[in-house]
Amino acid sequence: MTSDSTSRATDRKAAPASLAGLERLLARVDRLLRGSDEKLGASAAEVSGWSVAEHLFHLVLACDLALRNATSLVRDKGRLVREPVDRNPEGLAVLARGRLPRGEAEAPRFVRPPKRVDLELLRQLHGEVVAACARLAEDPAALAAAPRAVPHQALGDLTCAEWLRFARAHTAHHLLIVRDIRAARRSGASVG
Repeated sequence: MTSDSTSRATDRKAAPASLAGLERLLARVDRLLRGSDEKLGASAAEVSGWSVAEHLFHLVLACDLALRNATSLVRDKGRLVREPVDRNPEGLAVLARGRLPRGEAEAPRFVRPPKRVDLELLRQLHGEVVAACARLAEDPAALAAAPRAVPHQALGDLTCAEWLRFARAHTAHHLLIVRDIRAARRSGASVG
């Protein structure tokens, strides 16, 4: 078995598992979005320069992008869909670990939250991302069967399964930061 066919065999299991994990994390986001505007606006400068709402807005934008890429790959249609030739071994190793390192990357312009987050828009976008997950979950076999890739600006060409793994790991990463912001606020370590 070649490494490419080994990777595809792994993708058959990994893609639906990553999507299910992402759905569970998005349910946590939903619970957070039901909180008060004050709690969503909370920040703790010693943890992050962004508020809870800014982290949630960013992760929803990133999920939307990842799910659009996964959908394009399942359909095998789109401007960016191509053969997976620009593979980044370091980026793939980060994905394999399932945890993104803190403080090592800056959000690209197109997934940065606005300075003032419209919470109703955030809730609407979150609902759209949840619906996109549900549509992709309807055909788990198609997730693994998608043979090509879409480039990620830092991680290189990612397959459908890798985009889903990225979305899950990225969402978990930001939810951990949100947890730390909320803990800092509860302990009274910050007043911002």
